[in-house]
Amino acid sequence: MDDNPVIQFRCTTVIDGRERTATMSLKRSVWDSSSEQWRSEYLNSCRERYQAWLRKDAGIELTDQQVADVSVTAVSETADGSPPPQLVTVTLFGGPLDGFTAPVEIDDEDPWTAIISDGCTYPGGRSVYAPDAAGRWVWQQDVPWDAL
Repeated sequence: MDDNPVIQFRCTTVIDGRERTATMSLKRSVWDSSSEQWRSEYLNSCRERYQAWLRKDAGIELTDQQVADVSVTAVSETADGSPPPQLVTVTLFGGPLDGFTAPVEIDDEDPWTAIISDGCTYPGGRSVYAPDAAGRWVWQQDVPWDAL
């Protein structure tokens, strides 16, 4: 059994009616031990690497909006049989991260995310976002680092 299983992340977009997909891998232990902010930055870097791949491989230049719309999902089971996190990128509304995007686990029983934010009321604290009745991820509150 592999002591260091990986998660594969699939980047997908449709350009001129054709789906274009690339897959990137990351060690599961790195993902599991990382902060929400790092995970968000990693998924954004997947989008940027995907954009560079399209530019080099297919001569396609994506607009900023097309890059933002690239779907990044975890797609493979790990060697130990545990499923990968099923992620979706959501846009945050209100609070200090208004307009930013963040990855969230879609199967989480208690859906919310707390993200380190420079605009947080508490230095070093996190801004908490959760889905409202319409499914929009809206700011709930800021919390000190040690309150989580």
